Amino acid sequence: MKGKKLVTVGMAIAISLGAVACTKKTPAPAPTPEPSTTDQKNVPAGNGYSENYSKSYNAYMTGLSNYSMYKDTASVNEYYKTNKYPGNEKYVADLKAAYKDSRDKVKSFVDSLKNDGKTEDAKLKKMNEDLIAEGEKTIANLDERIKKLDELPKDIMNKSQDEFITAVDEATRIKDKTENGFNKMLEDMNKALGFKPNTTNNTNTQK
Repeated sequence: MKGKKLVTVGMAIAISLGAVACTKKTPAPAPTPEPSTTDQKNVPAGNGYSENYSKSYNAYMTGLSNYSMYKDTASVNEYYKTNKYPGNEKYVADLKAAYKDSRDKVKSFVDSLKNDGKTEDAKLKKMNEDLIAEGEKTIANLDERIKKLDELPKDIMNKSQDEFITAVDEATRIKDKTENGFNKMLEDMNKALGFKPNTTNNTNTQK
């Protein structure tokens, strides 16, 4: 079965950032000193933006890696090869809870950028404004997916597991709205600040 997009790009980037530490199997090289939040070569002296951003990112965005199993239908099907499928109704309830939690976390992150993302640096200010705008698109995307889950056709509830997972994906897909720049903007901001997200405490609550 081909993997199809099941979550927003905003969720997906948080998942991919948080999953790196858990998926690498090869021995890690000897650690080298790294800045905990910022690279001062990239951030203007005296700028408190980076500290506020890193705190907010670690508080909200890294938590989205909890929903890595919902990345696409292939990931969902792979997960249920070794985990008990809860049934169609419970699957929808779990997916809806994941969407709602993701929506709330992204909103909290965006609100923090609005309230605490103050900087006199013109480049960082523009990046912050663009990130807010794309974050709001992601929030709207998740709201629409939640609504679509509430409107699932009754006749799909009796489908087999594989058929049901695919049907839910198709029913909640948002045409022409599934791609946005939130992914790339998060990566660009992290790079500009020399910030490496905290992944050490991420766990998959679905297991």
